[in-house]
Amino acid sequence: MDEAQRLIDDYIEHPDRINKRRAPLYSELLALWQKVDDYEKNQDLVEKIRKLFRYYSSLNKLPKERMLKRLKNGKIAIEKLKDEFLTFRFPEVDCQSKDVLRYDVRYAKLVGPRREKILNKLGIKTIEDLMLYFPRDYEDRRKLVPISLLKNNEKVLIRGKLLNFEKRKLSNISLLIAILTDGFGEVLLKWFNQDHIIRNLNKSSEYIAFGTVKKNIYGQLEMQNPEIEKLTNDIQEKEWRRIYPLYSLTTGLTQNMMRRIIQSNLNNANCFEENIPDWLIEKRNLMSIDQAIKTLHFPSSFHHLKKAKWRLTYEELFYFELSILYHRLKLEQQINGISKDIKGDLANEFINNLPFKLTKDQIKAYLEIRKDMVSSKVMRRLIQGDVGSGKTVVAEIAMVDNFEAGYQSAIMVPTTVLALQHFKRIKHDLEKLGINVGLLIGSMTEKEKEEMKSQIKKGKIDVIVGTHALIQEDVHFANLGLIIIDEQHRFGVRQREALLNKGKLVDMLVMTATPIPRSMALTIYGDLEISTIKEMPVGRKKIKTVLISSSKIYKVYEFIKEEIKLGHQAFIVYPLVEESENLELKAATTMYEKLSKEIFPEYRVGLLHGKMSDNEKEKIMRMFSERKLDILVSTTVIEVGIDIPNATIMMIEHPERFGLAQLHQLRGRIGRGNLESYCFLVVNKKHSGIFERLNFFASTTNGFEIAEYDLKLRGPGEFLGVKQHGLPEFRIADLSRDFNILLIAREDAQNLLELDPELKNHKRLLQKIQKLYGSKVELIEVG
Repeated sequence: MDEAQRLIDDYIEHPDRINKRRAPLYSELLALWQKVDDYEKNQDLVEKIRKLFRYYSSLNKLPKERMLKRLKNGKIAIEKLKDEFLTFRFPEVDCQSKDVLRYDVRYAKLVGPRREKILNKLGIKTIEDLMLYFPRDYEDRRKLVPISLLKNNEKVLIRGKLLNFEKRKLSNISLLIAILTDGFGEVLLKWFNQDHIIRNLNKSSEYIAFGTVKKNIYGQLEMQNPEIEKLTNDIQEKEWRRIYPLYSLTTGLTQNMMRRIIQSNLNNANCFEENIPDWLIEKRNLMSIDQAIKTLHFPSSFHHLKKAKWRLTYEELFYFELSILYHRLKLEQQINGISKDIKGDLANEFINNLPFKLTKDQIKAYLEIRKDMVSSKVMRRLIQGDVGSGKTVVAEIAMVDNFEAGYQSAIMVPTTVLALQHFKRIKHDLEKLGINVGLLIGSMTEKEKEEMKSQIKKGKIDVIVGTHALIQEDVHFANLGLIIIDEQHRFGVRQREALLNKGKLVDMLVMTATPIPRSMALTIYGDLEISTIKEMPVGRKKIKTVLISSSKIYKVYEFIKEEIKLGHQAFIVYPLVEESENLELKAATTMYEKLSKEIFPEYRVGLLHGKMSDNEKEKIMRMFSERKLDILVSTTVIEVGIDIPNATIMMIEHPERFGLAQLHQLRGRIGRGNLESYCFLVVNKKHSGIFERLNFFASTTNGFEIAEYDLKLRGPGEFLGVKQHGLPEFRIADLSRDFNILLIAREDAQNLLELDPELKNHKRLLQKIQKLYGSKVELIEVG
């Protein structure tokens, strides 16, 4: 029936095809219906399907408008048929006590103290944990396969008569062999060291068996260690022909035992409280919470399972979105922003003096920021853009507007190298407008720090650039009005929070060059407004990315020499600072010696890594920037924000050691001018498994595409780092898969808060989100 719906969708999207196709739609639906297995059919369903066919029989004779209406109605009808015939309602049982869910799992049926220890290893401590320990997968045993149609390596359910059986002894192995036939074919059944099976075997009796079919060395089909049961009535067969849950297990626990434990305790699902408002359950046609939990363990069909998963996915995302939006609402009620008086004259002067034209995305972003700043609400905006898309100039315009309104700005960056680069650029760009720019980093002398803090406090510094030194307790601002946090994923949540506390009613602008898929952004940043810069500056050429074997690395060295002869520069990046005994990886310090003395003795080679002092890093970066170095050997310390327009080569050894987002950042250090640029990923043959990931990376320079791919590959937790962002680990929801459900849940959460901002009429729901997230939401709030 799913295929039928897809077919109807195709007709709805392309109605012109109906008259062009030879067979009318109802004939195609009939052909699809004939594929449905007998176990899904009954006379009532057959009759309703016939009516549906008649409904479509004259479809291509109708006017286009009526035809489309009939198609949409038919789609709804199929969904109703699926709900009626492919779902099962578990019997309603009263919950004896709500407290039962909090009981230790030892008190669950079939558990006890011994099995409790085993279940504890799986994180199952209470009866609630047991009910929410959902299957990792499912096994469809509904279809009986004729023995004559069995195929090698297929996992199937068969039925037949037992022709014969015998027990053999092979060394230390006990072998039991039986022959099963359905009259058209035969298959061997073998069990190793399972003598108890023989007690249940009788010649000429009917049996049902499930297992994997294998072809032995004689070409015969056999099943090894299949599950088997003697059939005495049709009810037994029906019980076998269903969808079986598959659980993640541990030593001492089998699938059958886990199923029995869950089945015996299934009625405890009735003790879960329904927290979703009735009007939302009706609006979204949601299964009840108890039915959804039971269905996820024992679905009657995959349509049934899909509806249960949808319900529980929606619930998880609804709770999370509601908690974020509720927390934001409380903050807005507590804190009102300042409507800043921004005429825009100074910003216009700044823009007119730029040596380039802003892109449409840049203009849109800075206008969105200005609108926020003149509003009476506190600005909380994320500006994300690809590497080299021009976010910094947009941030500079925001600083100019903030200065014109009479306020100080602070920009915090994660590394000293980036702080120095930002300071140099911002000072050059803004001081001509009369804006005083200062720097505060950990490597400054105490005297320099005290002098800078004094000027900040007196209001003599209009824009301060710094690292984590900005969040020290003794840094005070005269009139802080704007905080810009660059490359926010590199800061801990508490660090960002500490900077926000430096000023009351402070506008905040978060910048990241690590594009985040929209589903992640909506989840992590709640209702943080998002500006996206996708358009690249005019004249930028695409970087060519090449995978090359480590055995051909000398070809890359020769290419680097040719580029240096043209007056260009190169980065060579390694994953480690120093060699490790445990890892067979090249290190920056060791390779610097080799590269400078053996490979590039005639060229100027520099070394940069995180263990160097800030002064040493500054000196090396200044030399590279001023073209006093041809090659910079480095670790990932250059990953963020370093801007060297003359650099045209990025060579990365052991790229398998880096995440795709990190590789994208490293590649973004080149191609920042109008020169043709090249990124070489030097791969060791030992790591052939990572070629698919790296080939995808090489195929695109679009950071947003890379982010989506990375999210699907690694999942949301690893993609962002759960501890860093406070992102919950959902039981059912998957942000890379369930984006549409996320949008629905968010919309419903917003609608609920519009009706009941304090959740006074939904106290149980409020208690639920506070129990689930509590202060965790506050951690996400600043991100």
